[in-house]
Amino acid sequence: MAVVFDNDTKERVRLAINIVDLIGSYADVRRQGRGFVARCPFHDDRRPSLQINPERQVWKCYVCDVGGDVFSFIMQKEGVTFPEALRLLADRAGIVIEERKGSRKEDVDAKRNLYKVMQWAVAEYHQCFLNSPEASEARRYIEDRGIDRRSIERFQIGFAPESWSWIIDRGVSASIGTDALESVGLLTKNERGSRYDRFRNRVLFPIRDPQSRPIAIGGRVLPGAPADSAKYINCSETALYHKNQQLYGLDLAREKMAKTRQAIVMEGYTDVIMAFQHGIDNAVACCGTALGENHIQLLKRYCDSVVLLLDGDEAGQRRTAEILELFLAQQLDLRILTLPDALDPCDFLVQQGGDALQSLIAGAIDALEYKIRTVCKGFDPLLDTHRATTALESVLQSIARIPNASATEVTRLRQDQILARLSRQFGIGQVEIKSRLDAIRANAARRQQFRQQLAAESNRPTLGNDAVAEPVAPVADRIRYGELRPIEAELFEIMVLHPDLAPMAIERFPPEHLLSGTAKRVFAMYVELELAGTPLDFQSVLSATMDPQLQSVMVSIEEHASLKAAKSLLSAEERLHTLCERWAVQDDIAYRKSQIRSLEQKTLDAQSEVDLLSSVLNQARIRHGIVPAEE
Repeated sequence: MAVVFDNDTKERVRLAINIVDLIGSYADVRRQGRGFVARCPFHDDRRPSLQINPERQVWKCYVCDVGGDVFSFIMQKEGVTFPEALRLLADRAGIVIEERKGSRKEDVDAKRNLYKVMQWAVAEYHQCFLNSPEASEARRYIEDRGIDRRSIERFQIGFAPESWSWIIDRGVSASIGTDALESVGLLTKNERGSRYDRFRNRVLFPIRDPQSRPIAIGGRVLPGAPADSAKYINCSETALYHKNQQLYGLDLAREKMAKTRQAIVMEGYTDVIMAFQHGIDNAVACCGTALGENHIQLLKRYCDSVVLLLDGDEAGQRRTAEILELFLAQQLDLRILTLPDALDPCDFLVQQGGDALQSLIAGAIDALEYKIRTVCKGFDPLLDTHRATTALESVLQSIARIPNASATEVTRLRQDQILARLSRQFGIGQVEIKSRLDAIRANAARRQQFRQQLAAESNRPTLGNDAVAEPVAPVADRIRYGELRPIEAELFEIMVLHPDLAPMAIERFPPEHLLSGTAKRVFAMYVELELAGTPLDFQSVLSATMDPQLQSVMVSIEEHASLKAAKSLLSAEERLHTLCERWAVQDDIAYRKSQIRSLEQKTLDAQSEVDLLSSVLNQARIRHGIVPAEE
């Protein structure tokens, strides 16, 4: 029997690859109407004749009379078979593919049966919500939230009674076995292996794929439930459902998203339902997980702009900051909307209506503008130079996530405008800000190279979430705490006491500045653990360390860190920033020396010499406290 690929894996790869980005890696792509065009790579194309439909994820060249999807494009461009194209695209998306013996027809039939089971279950739960006396409290809750009968039916809101076997018993009557119910995520197991209903005494929100087929369910606990009850639970991941690749409401919102080229991303199921009820029918939400790269790739199929509308509370604002850099890296326009009075979108819509929310959406600010306002909140950047330096560094770290090599002319123009804005706001010359941005990008490239070297040494891929933390090859035969230089010890002390800052420290410190073998070993271990997704708190790091010498060094670092922390006058963030400045000074000195060598060796043309000399003079003025004049 021939080797086949799991059909679900094929679909996951297809969903993870954006066809515009894929073709854009081979040819220049530009927007034309609702689609994109590019010069066809399969013939001598003197004008863009290859048409790309981002919504349907297909391409077509009418001159060559060829077209297809992401797989066919790679097959023709690279001259490979379908299995080879699948592997190439899976590697690009960081997806592990599995090959197995089997029949394609068997796979299709099995998946079709899962769809039928889920559709049946959704109908059962929906009828229970509408008609069962047990659902009276659930109906009251939905009514109190302001959700009307049309929305209840449109989104097929359901209810699961307080029973350990309600859906199992209904399945028996419908000749649907527990294996099938477990396969779609509706059952779970206890310690003894006995299966029971996952959803009990909860309002249920069916999750549908873009083709409007039910693939999963999210359940919300009712008011008055025990305090230890999880507010929301979702189906487990199944052959139908991968939560990081689905958006709630997308099947209803995608048409409006494609027409307006804009999506409104909210946080909860009821937020989306209420948005549609008030005429905002391009709203979607994540399904029990944080917004991630796969969601952004999915959004890019339908729109060019996203308005992120999270709760106005502190947690919502923190999540907004975390998501910002993902959008910058994917070059998708992001706008941020903060709701007043810490309201969630559902409550805001009930209180003030759809027109009020639409007005706020129209005034949503650009993500980088939001970032600048956030980091500068509460002080004047022209007066508080220490906080201003930290704020500017944070903004530049975010801008550095924008891929520089593949940036379009529009992106480069936008970046220049941002740098000019930063120059005015922080009172620093635009040339110096651009120089620092270039340095950050160069450091990031060196870190990536360092990670690839680590992966090569340990024979481990750099992508994916299946990496296992293992000890790396020793950098030195013997490692000891006393070998650490003071600046290296300070770095690791901060990372040990403040694990939340460890990823930032890993990102911002160029490993080539670590001179001692012990420091290189400790830093390499942290990088390995971060790549493997291991928590970076001290106990987890120590548990993952198999080398007794390394364990001894870590214990010494922790002891010295604890003693020093009580005496430190600076916060952990300030200590880390001070270290960054010291490393930046070293880079700056090396950079200035290289500039001066270029001037002395006269290897540049006249204009480049003038620009370089101007930059050197401006840097000298800044070091002496002289703010360069506005450009």
